[in-house]
Amino acid sequence: MDYEEKTINEKASYIKGLAEGMGLGDTPEAKIIKALIDLVDDMSVVISDLEDEVDMIEANIEDMDEDMYEMGEQLDAVDEDLGELEDFIYDLDDGFSEYDDSDDDFADSYDITCPSCGEEFSVDEETLLDGSVNCPKCNELLTFDFDEDDEADGED
Repeated sequence: MDYEEKTINEKASYIKGLAEGMGLGDTPEAKIIKALIDLVDDMSVVISDLEDEVDMIEANIEDMDEDMYEMGEQLDAVDEDLGELEDFIYDLDDGFSEYDDSDDDFADSYDITCPSCGEEFSVDEETLLDGSVNCPKCNELLTFDFDEDDEADGED
């Protein structure tokens, strides 16, 4: 195996072996060289661990990228389905537009003026037939008394 193809740990071990084979002795220079070789050996272990962590992180990122792509596909499908549903609902709504109920909107609405505060407001027929309603401004209870003849006259 060529030196260039070796891992950083293998290169550090190779340098350490060369230094041991040289028989450096105990001179101050030899001590510095041995300390530097030990430092390179320690650094190679740390770098190797970091490379392993980077590989693991890259694999996780690839997995997340695939998951995000799948979620994007699902989101597009949901968006498409929602668009179809909206079109369906709007098509149903168009079918009812032929019936114009604007004349009926206020047909059963009655205007009332509060005798206490003068507030004018509207109520529907059902509220009116209940016999009482509170004024929305002063909360005065307004009561309505109907004779059966009055109700019959109103239905004509």
